[in-house]
Amino acid sequence: MYKFVVVLRYLRKRKITIFPMAGVALGVMALVVVLSVMEGFDTDFRRRIRGMSPDLSLDFKSVYGFGGSNEALADELVGRIESVKEVKAASPYVSGLALAVVWTPVPDDPFSMYVTSQYVNFRGFDFQCEENVLALTKHLKYGTDCFAAHPYDKEGAKAGAKAVFILGSRFAKREHPDVRTKETDWGTVDRGARTQLTTFTPDNEAAVLKGTVADIVSSGVYELDQHMLFMPLDWARAFRRLSPGTISGVGIALNDYTPETVASAKVHIAEAVADVAPTHTYQLISWEESRRTFLTALAMERRIMAFILFFFLVVAGFSNAAILIMIVLDKVRDIGILRAMGASARGVGGMFLVYGAAIGIVGALIGLMGGVVFVKNIDAVEAAVYAVTGWQPFPPELYDLPEIPRILNWWTNLYISVAAVAVSFLASLLPAVKASRLDPVEAIRYE
Repeated sequence: MYKFVVVLRYLRKRKITIFPMAGVALGVMALVVVLSVMEGFDTDFRRRIRGMSPDLSLDFKSVYGFGGSNEALADELVGRIESVKEVKAASPYVSGLALAVVWTPVPDDPFSMYVTSQYVNFRGFDFQCEENVLALTKHLKYGTDCFAAHPYDKEGAKAGAKAVFILGSRFAKREHPDVRTKETDWGTVDRGARTQLTTFTPDNEAAVLKGTVADIVSSGVYELDQHMLFMPLDWARAFRRLSPGTISGVGIALNDYTPETVASAKVHIAEAVADVAPTHTYQLISWEESRRTFLTALAMERRIMAFILFFFLVVAGFSNAAILIMIVLDKVRDIGILRAMGASARGVGGMFLVYGAAIGIVGALIGLMGGVVFVKNIDAVEAAVYAVTGWQPFPPELYDLPEIPRILNWWTNLYISVAAVAVSFLASLLPAVKASRLDPVEAIRYE
């Protein structure tokens, strides 16, 4: 019992313990804030990618796609996939890579044009089928089936009729950010902008498709919004000069997305299409597998940040050890008196262990409370920093975020607090051993 009495007395009297306690608190607070924000970003990015990616994608490896001149074969494939019990819906598509050039009139100058160009990953699909897989409407600026008003017509395509496209929002904002349309604030490119796509067909021939922008899509993921472009399925076939029944792959939505469901769905889909499409002709992957590099990088970044910030606690631990050693040297006579009064060496050592653990516990609690308050008010903190310095840590135009994402994971916060207390406890081992080994007679005689 005397250990706790002495420790409380020292904590109350020794103001120098404020410094290791503050070090532990700052380390815990930094870990709580950074890991909460990074987990928020991780979860938000996953949600955004998930919103624009089917649960499973069946992609054919051949540049000529699947189906060929047999128009019924692709429909049969999609029907077999939809018959699998884990599958909710399926949508065929044609995809490829192209150079997109968009012309926009310069305001107040009808004879000049802004020209925006870059490569795009285009994807042709049937809007109604795709809506069952991706719920695309909620990502569109105008939010309607713009393809329905511009049906594909084979004769019209031969005569040079113009296609319609859904363009990524980052492409729309990419150049000339000072230019705005009258109706919206999306940047240079908006609905009605004249567009031309250029690609190479599977036979290595150049192909050109002219059309206009019908809508703008925004997923919130920079890469997708910068380089994606959608068009009607038959227009994509005509653009790549593929046969009417050809598809590049099938997007698949599952009834329930879990690791077990994904694994069983893959097996059952492969069995269902085995006699139509041999396994070696396609790859069947989930959205997480298709984005594995990006998701792995996010997870690795979180681990590295946690590892680096953990050294805040290690530095606080060294500070704790140094302070306790100073206290041991300063209280040699007191320790000798305690030993002479019957205190055991183990008891004296335990007193300093309790002392170190108490510093860790108090510091961890202060840091945890400070971190939680900071995380809950992080938007206000960012606004204050921006108002004072003019610097915005999380620019909304870069991340497309109305607020800074954060998730307070209490299990993570518990691990951080336990780690802080453990480091403080381990740091007190050396002072405890030093105090326990003092000879009581020599300690009393110490001057």
